[in-house]
Amino acid sequence: MSVLRATSFRAAFGFIMLLMLVLGLVLSLLYKTLETRLTTAEEARIWREAANLNRYYTQGGVQALGEAVTAAATTGQGLGVQLSDRLGIYLAGNLTRFPAPETTENKADGWFDFTTPQSVYHARFVPLDEDLVLLLGFDRRDLDGALADMQARFALTLIGLTLIGLIGAAALAHRNLARIGEMNRHMQPVLAGVLDTRLPVGARGDEWALLAGHINVMLARLEKLVDATREVSDNLAHDLRAPLTRLKMRLEALMEGAQDDQLDQLGDALEDIDALLRSFNALLALSRLESGTTKLNRVPIDVPALFEKLAGLFEAVFEDAAMTLHVDGAAVAVSGDEALLSQAIANGLENVLAHGAQADAHVRLMVRDAGSHIEMEIADQGSGIAAADRSRAVARFVRLDDSRSGDGTGLGLSLVAAICHHHGGALVLEDNAPGLRLIMQLPKAI
Repeated sequence: MSVLRATSFRAAFGFIMLLMLVLGLVLSLLYKTLETRLTTAEEARIWREAANLNRYYTQGGVQALGEAVTAAATTGQGLGVQLSDRLGIYLAGNLTRFPAPETTENKADGWFDFTTPQSVYHARFVPLDEDLVLLLGFDRRDLDGALADMQARFALTLIGLTLIGLIGAAALAHRNLARIGEMNRHMQPVLAGVLDTRLPVGARGDEWALLAGHINVMLARLEKLVDATREVSDNLAHDLRAPLTRLKMRLEALMEGAQDDQLDQLGDALEDIDALLRSFNALLALSRLESGTTKLNRVPIDVPALFEKLAGLFEAVFEDAAMTLHVDGAAVAVSGDEALLSQAIANGLENVLAHGAQADAHVRLMVRDAGSHIEMEIADQGSGIAAADRSRAVARFVRLDDSRSGDGTGLGLSLVAAICHHHGGALVLEDNAPGLRLIMQLPKAI
């Protein structure tokens, strides 16, 4: 699973984004506050300079004012000043011209910004009397530079905190996925039917330990219930199989001296007993496979040769059903239990005879190398199984004939699926258009 799809990462990412949004709003408010404070401080400096120059004018007249303006223009750091008459004629200062309208941006309360080839000033006009006007301003370049530097630092702070948060979220998600992966690895035997598996419970007492403890309790309860169910079904199958076998032997003995009118009835009874015995044998085999008590007798198996052997056994039955059985496929070998695989193929062929019989139909036994695995396929031309019913068709005692009036117990395909799973493979049902493709997928190295 990708870290980006983990719930812990998404939750942490959402929290980080919310935190960065709040922090961005706080830093924006701080920036605006600092900008206002610094601008207000410079404006106060201009008002002090205007008051000082006005004092020179009051005490010494225009000459003293001109000398003071010249001194302020020379010594005032970043100060722009111009003294002019009411007609705008320059008298003194380091600003020799009035701001051009195209370079001026009006602000609130009489302040405005204007640019010169060398500077950007924040200034205002201060009339001294009807004949004299002062233009006073401060160079904004240092202030704007400081604000831009602060803005860049705020942005880097947000980016850095976001990256740190994302790295932390990814680390947290990776840790959680690692714990989940560890739990999945410990749970793999459970999928194979080993219900006595238990998860390790850490000593830290965190939420993972709590979850592992709850899962262990659930597994213990499940193991107890499955064992009880399996014991009941096994005992029932064993207990009923013995008297049925004895009953079959008695009926066979009775047939030797029976009259002709009794032979048919005894024959029908024997067929019913054989069907019951097959059901009990299939149920016992299925229980052993699903419980993991059946061990694989692994031997190299020549699949085409096995197909030919089984085709020879079923050839006469298919001829009686007016169907033709074909064997096809390359020379492919697998390592597995020949008896179990033979039973799986036989069950598949019996399923064709019971549910896919079609006059003049061709049934194919095929094997092929599918790259990562081997596929053994039985393809018929019967009515097939609807896509919605295929997953249900391999369950125990499921018969797609809702009236359950047909032959069979609903254990055939479930036993095939259990044998494939026991070999580390899977059973896949697909449409043959018309008919059904029963595909037994087995790994190359079992």
